[in-house]
Amino acid sequence: MMMYRGIAVFVAGLTTVAALFLVVDRGGAIAWGTVVLGGALLAKVWLRPSRSDTGWCFAMAIAPALAWAVTFGYVISTFESGEVVEMAIDLGSDTHTARVWVLDIGNDPVVYYETDPVVADSLVSGEPLQFTRAGETSTRTPHAERADSIPEEEANRVLEVMSAKYGDRMTAVNVYYAMLGSPRDRVSLVVTLKED
Repeated sequence: MMMYRGIAVFVAGLTTVAALFLVVDRGGAIAWGTVVLGGALLAKVWLRPSRSDTGWCFAMAIAPALAWAVTFGYVISTFESGEVVEMAIDLGSDTHTARVWVLDIGNDPVVYYETDPVVADSLVSGEPLQFTRAGETSTRTPHAERADSIPEEEANRVLEVMSAKYGDRMTAVNVYYAMLGSPRDRVSLVVTLKED
């Protein structure tokens, strides 16, 4: 009985710690649910141990991974079903490739992009990048603004155009953030890609 209990505690504890890391790093319902379930299961194993605990703990470890995979698969397949463009952003020692939705606002394409601080700094600095749309590649100069600093009417315009173009696909974005969360260090940008 002690061996089963040890295995159950190890599996549930490891899964709960991994979920706690995800809660701190990005949040999301799957991570939070795993922490709550893991805590409840650990309490059950300590207070009322049984042989079935090991099975429940392995199920508790597998379920969040499957939920992540299914959610991520749904989000990516939905995202890719709309028009997606590619930006190749030179970071000096590396090239960051981003696949994003594109909006036609004014004369130049516009993208809303949430990324890590290094890529955000490159976009904000206006370093030229390679932009591929419908198989055609051109060099563009990004004019990037942090989404939280643009005027409200401009932000609303971006959301209106995105909703009009991508419609029901926007639900996948909401599912992504609700279920998987987002890394805390991400920077949200509205980027106008001006042709050189």
